[in-house]
Amino acid sequence: MVDKEKIRVMVVDDSALMSSLIKKMIDSQDDMTVVGKAMNGAFALQKIPVLKPDIIILDIEMPEMNGIALLKEVRARTRTLPFILFTGKGREDVVIEALNSGADYYLQKGGEPKSQYAELAHKVRRSVEQRRAEADLKRKHAVLRAILAASPQGIAYVRNRTFQWVNDSLAGMLGYTRHELKGKHLCELYENPETYEQIGNRIQQDLKSEGKSRIITRFRHRKGFSLDTEIHISPLDSGNLHFGHMILMSDISRKVAAVRDVKNPAGLPHLELSPVIEVDSQGKITYYNDAAIDAMVSFGSRGSLEEFFPPDLLEILARMDEKDVGSIYRDVWMGTAAYRLHITLSSQFRVARISAAPASWS
Repeated sequence: MVDKEKIRVMVVDDSALMSSLIKKMIDSQDDMTVVGKAMNGAFALQKIPVLKPDIIILDIEMPEMNGIALLKEVRARTRTLPFILFTGKGREDVVIEALNSGADYYLQKGGEPKSQYAELAHKVRRSVEQRRAEADLKRKHAVLRAILAASPQGIAYVRNRTFQWVNDSLAGMLGYTRHELKGKHLCELYENPETYEQIGNRIQQDLKSEGKSRIITRFRHRKGFSLDTEIHISPLDSGNLHFGHMILMSDISRKVAAVRDVKNPAGLPHLELSPVIEVDSQGKITYYNDAAIDAMVSFGSRGSLEEFFPPDLLEILARMDEKDVGSIYRDVWMGTAAYRLHITLSSQFRVARISAAPASWS
């Protein structure tokens, strides 16, 4: 192990003998070294920025500036430098004050030297490893926050149906700043309480049964107009939904508008003008077109494309491996609109294609 990789220890003690003993013990360890000593807190304050220690072993009773005064001064500047109190027998209230001021560990001098110095070395390692782990986690969180903040996708952390954090993309979609959305309840973004409750209940059902949810819903933009969105919701802890959820949101208003604004469909032969949805053998949606979104947004009451599904869809899917099933027809309501469904099964691709057309009896 090269020297620069070792734990850098600074010893602050007014006893030259004690400092020398500590240095001898520390330097005998393969993974640590003493980079400097100080006789009091005032001298230590000058040397800390130069020596850049990973940890300080500190005595309490010293002239000019004692250990507690040094500890408080350093803690006012940083919380990341660990301290171990290694001192003679002191008053309990002084030790408590030192620990409350930010010392990591307390070890009393005296006793059998070999075991005591082994304990000191152990506390040095533990303190530095813990601080390094905290620093590493903090760096990772900073990187993650930067990624989330820079994402063009709308991302938010929601707890108790209230925004705890949002990135600029999501705030911009809804016409707010990040600060304005923080603390805002989701119900304030819906056109009416009934729709909010329906969507919320649907999401809760998905989270409990599937562990995640994907849903299409309509929010109210700050300027008052409606915004069609697709959102993906995933819990931070699937075992405890109270920890909150991460939300990924996309604005699909332009998709819906594009379908509505097509004037010459013959010029776009590939564009399906009727709602089409495909599901796998378990009933999970694997494909949907813009016309299905348009119908759902225009007429749906549940905020989900599954409103197109007939009640016996799973029974129909169970017939996927049967030969000569042929076409299956069902009638369903999408909110206030009636649709005639044409369902075809493909055992080869393990999908069912649901094509919907307005029912003549609606």
